[in-house]
Amino acid sequence: MSSLDEQDGRAGRIVTFYSYKGGTGRTMALANTAWILAANGKRVLAVDWDLEAPGLHRFFHPFLDPATVGATTGVIDMLKEYAWAATGDGDDGTDERPPDWHLDYARIQRHAVSLDWPFPEPGTLDLVSAGRQDRDYSALVSTFDWDHFYDDLGGGLFFDALREDMRHNYDYVLVDSRTGLSDIADVCTAHLPDTLVDCFTLSDQSIDGAAAVAHDIRDRYRRRRIRILPVPMRIDEGEKEKADAGRAFARAKFDGFPTGMAEEELTGYWGSVEVPYRPYYAYEETLATFGDEAGNATSLLAAFERLTGVISDQAVMALPRMAEEVREAVASKFTRPRLALPADLHLSYVSEDRMWADWIASQLSRAGFKVSRRYVGCEGTARRSPPTAPSSSCPRRSSAPRGPVRCGTRPPEVISRVAGRWSPSGSATCALRPRSANGPRSTWCAPASGTRPPGCCGPSASRRCPPS
Repeated sequence: MSSLDEQDGRAGRIVTFYSYKGGTGRTMALANTAWILAANGKRVLAVDWDLEAPGLHRFFHPFLDPATVGATTGVIDMLKEYAWAATGDGDDGTDERPPDWHLDYARIQRHAVSLDWPFPEPGTLDLVSAGRQDRDYSALVSTFDWDHFYDDLGGGLFFDALREDMRHNYDYVLVDSRTGLSDIADVCTAHLPDTLVDCFTLSDQSIDGAAAVAHDIRDRYRRRRIRILPVPMRIDEGEKEKADAGRAFARAKFDGFPTGMAEEELTGYWGSVEVPYRPYYAYEETLATFGDEAGNATSLLAAFERLTGVISDQAVMALPRMAEEVREAVASKFTRPRLALPADLHLSYVSEDRMWADWIASQLSRAGFKVSRRYVGCEGTARRSPPTAPSSSCPRRSSAPRGPVRCGTRPPEVISRVAGRWSPSGSATCALRPRSANGPRSTWCAPASGTRPPGCCGPSASRRCPPS
C-alpha cells in the first residue's frame, strides 16, 4: 500500500479483462461490469489499453460528448509524454531530477472523461481512451518501443506510479487488454492488475491460449499474487453436447484456478460465471444494463451481475432497479438507424438535353445510385438513342441565333441549339440568349423545378459552363 493509501485507508482494485483470442465479448463484459459497479456508488475507471483496436468508448457513446472525447488524450499520449520527459533534461539523463519527478506524468485523471449519468454518490464512471484519434495515432502506436521504454526510460517505475495513482483515486479500475501475447498484454496482465479476468470461448484454441497465459502468470509472478478468474464466454446452448464437452475441457485446462477454492466452491464458481451468447447483442455495442430487463436469471445482464459479484467479492451483486421508461429510452440510443438503400433512377431526356443528362447521370452514379437513361422524342415517345441530326418531327420553338457561347475563361462551346424551351422530361436546359445591346450573346437556364441546376452558366447563374 502506498503512502497515499495509508493516509485515508483506501486502496482500489485493478482488474484486467484479457482474452487470448478476439471475439470473446471481453470488452462488453468490462463495460457492463463497470456500469454495475458505478451504479452501486463505486468510483470506477475504465481504461482502453487495446491500442491496436480501441473500441471501449463505443459502449458508452450515449453518455459521452464526441468533441470532448476527440480532444482528450489517452493511454498512448500519456506514455509518449513520459517518454519525451524521460529523454529530456540535459546530457545527464535523469540524474539531476528529484526522485519523484515522474509522478506528475502518472496522474491518470488528466486523461479521463466522465460519463454523463447521475450515478449515486460517490459513484462515477470515468473513461480513459486508447489515445487521441488523429492522424498521428497509428504512427505513435506502431513505432512505440516497449523495450526501450522499460530498459532505458524507467518504464517499470512509471507503471508502479500509475498503478498506485489509479488505486488511490478509484475503487475499481477495469483495464481492457490487447489480445494475444505482446508487450502491451504483459503490462496489462502482469504489471498492473490485482485481478485478471481471463476470458475465453469454448473452442480448443481459445481455451488452450487462455489457460497457458493463466499458468504462465501464476508461475512467473507468484510474489504479485494476482487473482486469476477464468471466465467462459459466448456459451451457446444450441449444441448442448459440444458445450458440455467444452466446459469439461476448460475445467481440466484451468485445473487449480481460481486458487484457494474447495471442490464444491469451484463447482459453484464455474456454474455462476458463464456468459451466454445472445444474438441480439451481436449487431451493436449495446450495454446489457439497458438492453435487458432486471430479474431475468437467464439474461446477459444477470450473467454480468454474477461476474461482478465474483470480482467484487460479493460487495456488488446486482444492478439497482431503474424506471422501465428510462431503460427503454436509453436502450433506443444504442439502436443503429436503418439506412435507406439507394433507389434505382430512370433519367429521361431529349436530344438537346443530352449533355445535361450525361452530367446528371455521372453525379448520381458517384453517389451510389443505379441510373438508367432513356432518350425521349419531342412527343414523349421513347427512343433507343438520340438522332444524329435535328428531326423534322421536332421543330425548333425559337428563332434564337446559333453559335458558340463564351462563358468565363473557358473556350467557345456550343451549349444548345434551342432557346427558351422546357424539355418533356422535366430536366433543365441551358440555351442561347440573343445578343443584347449591353453585351455579347449569353446563356440562361430553365430548370423544371424553378431552381437553377448545378453547373448552369450565364450572367445570372454560377458563371460555369455545364460539363461536356
